[in-house]
Amino acid sequence: MLYDSCVNNRELTTVVTITADPDDPKRTSRVDKDHAAEMIKKHGRSNPWVMATILGEFPDGSMNTLLSLKEVEDSMKRGLREQDYSFAQKRLGVDVARFGDDRTVLFPRQGLRSFKPVEIRNARTNEIAARVVQAKAKWGSEMEFVDDTGGYGSGVVDSLLQAGVTATPVNFASKAIDPRYLNKRAEIWFNMAEWIKRGGCLPDIPELVRELTAPTYYFQNGKFQIEPKEQIKERLGASPDLADALAMTFALPEMPSMKNQFIIGTERKNFKSEYDPFATKD
Repeated sequence: MLYDSCVNNRELTTVVTITADPDDPKRTSRVDKDHAAEMIKKHGRSNPWVMATILGEFPDGSMNTLLSLKEVEDSMKRGLREQDYSFAQKRLGVDVARFGDDRTVLFPRQGLRSFKPVEIRNARTNEIAARVVQAKAKWGSEMEFVDDTGGYGSGVVDSLLQAGVTATPVNFASKAIDPRYLNKRAEIWFNMAEWIKRGGCLPDIPELVRELTAPTYYFQNGKFQIEPKEQIKERLGASPDLADALAMTFALPEMPSMKNQFIIGTERKNFKSEYDPFATKD
């Protein structure tokens, strides 16, 4: 009702905006300035909670929606040059089907660019592994992340090991690297959302729009948590397999391609990169 009054029927309403923005000289004193600055630094100005409670603005999506429709659509329209992502590591996220109606999805990503995924139905673990090996040989992926939540992907990981491919199992319920998140699933989904917001390019897939904009988040024991997959599936009528497969490519911090890394004691000309593996943060 408030949004409708202030936006859709603005001509009939006197709108007064109250902001706690620390950079606004007319800010309200009801919110501590240091607290407001800390929240903006921690979550960013585009965070729905920050926009609504600190800046006094309407967020693009609902208060606890991870990604808005506009953010996802903008990502699908975004154009990238090959040099914008070719230096980054090629990664493959593999979401293994758990039930008859679900799909196994192979989602490739290289830096800021994600590519059209491959969907497989009713495949055995060795068949899925064979498809991963084929994708690795054809595309040249350097890391393969396989969903091992509940042990469903264990057979795929074992088959890959037999084929000489060392895949990285990802358990959604395991501990996150960043202590802000309750578990690995929350961490990789938030990392994926930030990637989309800061310039990531998505393939134009209508179904992916629904999957990325559906999940909500909340706080549990002071940590970020994502809405359970079962609730998302019930609301969408299908499992968010595409989004989960892409999210798994964020299971480890971003790295440059091994093909582009410097070799100690040698010089590689015509290659420029800001990445420094020996750099330390203040």
